Amino acid sequence: MPFHYIAFNSAGEKQRGVLRVEQEETAERILQEQGLIVARLTPTRQEFDLAAWFPTFFGPKRRDVITFTNQLANLLESGVAILPALELLSEETTSSSLSKILHKVVEDIRQGSTITDALSKHELAFDAIYQSMINVGERTGNLDEILRQLAKHMEKQENVKSNLRSAMTYPAVVLLLAFGVVMIMLNFTLPPLLGLYSEFDAELPLPTRALMRISELFLQYRVPFFIALAVLVLGLLWYTRTSRGKKHLHLLLLKAPVIGPIISQANVGRFSRTLATLLQAGLQLPESMRLTEQTIQNVVLSEEIEDLRQDTLQGRGIATPLGESDHFPPMLAQVARIGEETGTLDEHLLTLASFYEEEVDRSLENLTDLLEPGMVVFVGVIVAFVAISVILPMYSLLGQIR
Repeated sequence: MPFHYIAFNSAGEKQRGVLRVEQEETAERILQEQGLIVARLTPTRQEFDLAAWFPTFFGPKRRDVITFTNQLANLLESGVAILPALELLSEETTSSSLSKILHKVVEDIRQGSTITDALSKHELAFDAIYQSMINVGERTGNLDEILRQLAKHMEKQENVKSNLRSAMTYPAVVLLLAFGVVMIMLNFTLPPLLGLYSEFDAELPLPTRALMRISELFLQYRVPFFIALAVLVLGLLWYTRTSRGKKHLHLLLLKAPVIGPIISQANVGRFSRTLATLLQAGLQLPESMRLTEQTIQNVVLSEEIEDLRQDTLQGRGIATPLGESDHFPPMLAQVARIGEETGTLDEHLLTLASFYEEEVDRSLENLTDLLEPGMVVFVGVIVAFVAISVILPMYSLLGQIR
């Protein structure tokens, strides 16, 4: 709970501020340890934080955190102390949500917290890997180098995610537009026109009869249709949120004919780069694998990494368990074996990560090249079917009129 305080120092100067502690006694003790005489200490109401409820829309963006990390590394390399550097960046950042977080971090450090402890309260911006690497930087005294590694690592990960999003955006938009156009036609455009055709005794072509039947069924059962669709979507969403459903979905995605290899390559690249970055920072292999597991979004691969970590704890290393894995490629085991034998596991993993990231980019380009004409043909078939169904009866009607 935040406590707003007014206190006086030994020189009689008034100081104001906010302490975020659980109890009022704790706030008093902290202020007394700082040599302050407490004049007023009042609890303040916790503000409603939109970023905590809607992180995608109001939380700090990953790009903003990357920019902050690079800027902090620059300031530290220039000889600026950590607290003034954080104070400066909290004022300079253009992200309001990140600025609020940095102000809280600065306040915690002023109260005696370590950088790691101050950052750990804001997992929305600084995840477990970020906190662990900052902790290593604090302990070893090379925080600026660690920040450089972090920024480079996050930049690579963000580029891969951005490429994946870009590749999936086009087909998703086309399918959504096609569905919307079909719904509008079935609801508003086709019923009056097809109703006009049904008033004549002329025999209608097969496509027209099929379209009329589809339109009639849709108009008759559209409310149950949308209810069933909503129930199906919500049911699938609920099932994929369960541990069993999520595992089934992720296993299905890994085995999918075109998307599966891309997902596998992207996760192997992320695994290799994250593990290499943590090893370069000075973390031990089991701890590095535990943190790497948290970055893998595929449950099947995440469980596989946990099994690998247990093998490393038993002294088996990482190359042999990787060679026995069903989901990681043999190349990863071969590279890991060479890295373990030469003592350069991190360097070899970074090389492999770059290779798989390039493979993902090429695969996404090929997929996009295939999807674009496929989507055009798909929409074209729908438009052609509707056009033929509407235009063909006109010739029959004209013949009857003559």
